[in-house]
Amino acid sequence: MNILIISASQQEQSKSVEIARHLKANVLDKMQDIQASILNLSAYSNLLDHYGKARDTSALAREKDQVLAQLYGCDAVVFVTPEWGGMIPPALVNLLLLTANGSASGLPLGHKPAFAVGISASGGGSNPISLLKAYAAKNSHLTWLPLHAIVQNVDAFLARPWSPGENNRISQVQSRLCVGLQSLVIYARQLAGVRDELVELSKLHPFGQ
Repeated sequence: MNILIISASQQEQSKSVEIARHLKANVLDKMQDIQASILNLSAYSNLLDHYGKARDTSALAREKDQVLAQLYGCDAVVFVTPEWGGMIPPALVNLLLLTANGSASGLPLGHKPAFAVGISASGGGSNPISLLKAYAAKNSHLTWLPLHAIVQNVDAFLARPWSPGENNRISQVQSRLCVGLQSLVIYARQLAGVRDELVELSKLHPFGQ
């Protein structure tokens, strides 16, 4: 079972990628029969040109192929998304556009379960969840979990040891992340047997209803 964690920040050495590594090390790497990897969007800056004028068409094509291979190869996806001015980063918007049937020559995330994690340096982080759940599934045909998690005051969160069983605010968020990721794996296992059939149905109306 392959779980892909998408770090949606375009900034190098972002808090989003730190959270992605945190989740991989503290939760997913400790689960049996789970392979977890991180797709760091800051490493694929040429993808921002996919719906515009490409500065380097060969680099764009190479990055697109690399990213699509990771999307097609996963069984479930975790979106770790910072809140930028109440919105999600442009690189994530472009990635979601790239997952549409026409752009991806298929539906790489079609009927794969997805878990959303919002990140904020202060007390925000809810807007990325609302935005993603409002429209991200329309053309990608991914399947959102009813669960999500919001990491506020991310520096303080990262500074604390991983102790989801304790009775404090940060541990409660850690527990929500554990439950979300465990649920994601259950969804992925249950959807695996029917996903191909569902994707073929989705291709009849690939751009939403």
